[in-house]
Amino acid sequence: MITFDLIINPVILLIAVIGGGFIGLMIGRATLAKSRSKIIELEKEMMNSHAEILEIQKAYVQLENKLEEHSIPVISMKINGKENPKEKATK
Repeated sequence: MITFDLIINPVILLIAVIGGGFIGLMIGRATLAKSRSKIIELEKEMMNSHAEILEIQKAYVQLENKLEEHSIPVISMKINGKENPKEKATK
């Protein structure tokens, strides 16, 4: 009969557990650092985008102010309350 005796050395087991935990910790830190750098990059991109929008809005307001200074008189095209007699007959 063949027997398979498995002898577990506690020192090697302890070293393996500590080594595995350390490797897992390093992988987790690397993933976290990569995520943080991506977040910082996206925040910078958003800030640049908002800055561009604000610059465009400022230019638009300046253009509106310039046009208001050189305003062109507008004549109203309203009809002064007179109704056609034909409209009264159809009502």
